[in-house]
Amino acid sequence: MKDLSTLIRLHKLEVDERRRALAERQAVEERLCGERARLEQELAHEQKVAAGSLQAAATYGDFARHVIHRRERLDDAIARARAEVARAEESVAEAFQELKRYELAQEERQRQRQEALRRADTQRLDEIASIRFQRANRDGTS
Repeated sequence: MKDLSTLIRLHKLEVDERRRALAERQAVEERLCGERARLEQELAHEQKVAAGSLQAAATYGDFARHVIHRRERLDDAIARARAEVARAEESVAEAFQELKRYELAQEERQRQRQEALRRADTQRLDEIASIRFQRANRDGTS
């Protein structure tokens, strides 16, 4: 039975690589969500300023259109980022399942090796006991 430790090591590296890719995608999503939150804070601030100043109120309409456009672009980017995160999570799960299959196969092979060794040891001890018994009977009957 072949040892699977090399395959296990390779799959651990694959899982780690996919986890890093997932973390990168999650960081992008978090950054975009942070930008979205800052945009909303800026909008609320500008609304307060526009409410208190006639001059600021005159330019608020252009600002609001810009914010709406920016919000739509951010929402689209966030949706794409979330889809990428979901795909990356699936990829990590698949790689992890593959790794677990190899680890379980390795454990089973190790268990079978140990069982074979135990049986061989038992058989050797039985042979030794049989030989001693035969010698004892032969020596005792002579």
